[in-house]
Amino acid sequence: MKANRTLTVVVSSFILLGLSGVAAKAQCPPFQDADRAKLIDYVQKKYKAPASAKIEIGDVSFVNATCYRKIQFRSAGGASSFRLDLVATPDLRFLTRELLDSTVDPAVEERQKAEALAAGLTRGNLPARGKSDAPVTIAVFSDFQCPYCAKFAAMMKEVPPEELDKVRLVFHQFPLSMHPWARPAAEAAACAQEQGNSYFWALHDFMFDQQKDLTRDNLLGKLADVTKGLAGFDQGKFAMCVMERKTAAQVDQDVAFAQQNGINATPTAFINGQKTQLVAPEQIRTLIRQLSDEAKTAPGDGETAKARQ
Repeated sequence: MKANRTLTVVVSSFILLGLSGVAAKAQCPPFQDADRAKLIDYVQKKYKAPASAKIEIGDVSFVNATCYRKIQFRSAGGASSFRLDLVATPDLRFLTRELLDSTVDPAVEERQKAEALAAGLTRGNLPARGKSDAPVTIAVFSDFQCPYCAKFAAMMKEVPPEELDKVRLVFHQFPLSMHPWARPAAEAAACAQEQGNSYFWALHDFMFDQQKDLTRDNLLGKLADVTKGLAGFDQGKFAMCVMERKTAAQVDQDVAFAQQNGINATPTAFINGQKTQLVAPEQIRTLIRQLSDEAKTAPGDGETAKARQ
């Protein structure tokens, strides 16, 4: 009986907290179409977003039980991948990138952010090379038109097979708006991945190897030629996917994840969850050997090493 009374009190408390939040939000100033248009115009001018971005407002949510709103600004179907999250004051006059909550312990908040980032680096249906239980995981945010990304891809090729066998490489799409064919390349590679992980990597290798010869005008034609030589690949399905931009939301999700975690350049690499600047093949080889040795000597051996991924 006592346990039941306790449960009733707990449930009632949650209901009251929920109702108080609803009541607070009901008193907030409405967010009208005129407000949306005004904010979009301001953000377009303030952040010098390209005209092709065609900014729209996506998700709008209240911050806890306050009238502050978190507003998502994003490109609406254009070639650009503009994404910006801002917090607006209740009267919508002031916008800020970050709202600091003094009731939250900064150390706890930072730890939670780091944990969320580490988990997100390998979560979902991401293109990956290597064994899922490899002791070393490299997650890279990359742009197919970025020259430094091509150098990173070339460095990975210089790692000997016996060492590369200890690595899982995870690819995140992060096409930069300054590169005219990076966005269609990202969407096309994602379309290829829908038919199989190996098809993504075939286009990945081709685009980085032939980067200097690719343009926005010849990109899709050259990719179509490449796919002709891929066994079991459905070119019709691929062409339809590219034409209808079926993977646009998938690329947007990758871009949003990068921006939410302060990633603003390519390539940006994380090794076993830690951001690392990789500049030479030998550096990569050294890190692979070091982390592989650590995984072998860790308590619990395989299980512990796996958990660290």
